[in-house]
Amino acid sequence: MSALTRVRPTKIELIRLKRRLTTSIRVRKILGERLTILVNEFMAALLEAVKKRKTLQKQLLEAYRRAEVVLGIYGPSALSHLETASPKPKIYVGTENIMGVKVKTIILKYSDDVKLHPAGLNEFAEYSRQFIQVLLDLAKLENELYELGREISSTKRKTNALEHIIIPRLRETIRQLQLKFDEREREEKARFKRIKQVLTRKKTLEQ
Repeated sequence: MSALTRVRPTKIELIRLKRRLTTSIRVRKILGERLTILVNEFMAALLEAVKKRKTLQKQLLEAYRRAEVVLGIYGPSALSHLETASPKPKIYVGTENIMGVKVKTIILKYSDDVKLHPAGLNEFAEYSRQFIQVLLDLAKLENELYELGREISSTKRKTNALEHIIIPRLRETIRQLQLKFDEREREEKARFKRIKQVLTRKKTLEQ
């Protein structure tokens, strides 16, 4: 049984409570719709993250294989040459808004001005870029899942509070106030009836 909301037993308070109840029901509906959309976004991101993780695992194995080939042909100095000769990317950090949930994003911009030598390292460098991009995409999805999960949990708590605490409490308070006002109205009618009877008897006696 939900506890009653403490209010003064007046008609104005009853009107205010009914308005609060209407608003609470409307907000509950909006939060329910938002929760559904958030869950759908979460599931879509989860499926995409699973695909990205599988892709990343495959690319990681391929990257190891290609690195072994480069080391076998050019020796350990090839990786040092790759590190110094590769153009450094520009890193842009921002946020993406998903249903009011802010998700961090990282974008890498590479310059094509520098050519890598000797031949064969260009392909390995390009594959490394692709691998890093998939890694960043997966990191974004993991962050998206985390933030969406937090928002889903918060929205669910608000929805449950409205549905199981606030709305039932308002309804019960309104019901109790209405019963009290109905009882007062019956008492007033009974009192007026008795007064009328007394006045009628008095008038009869005076005649």
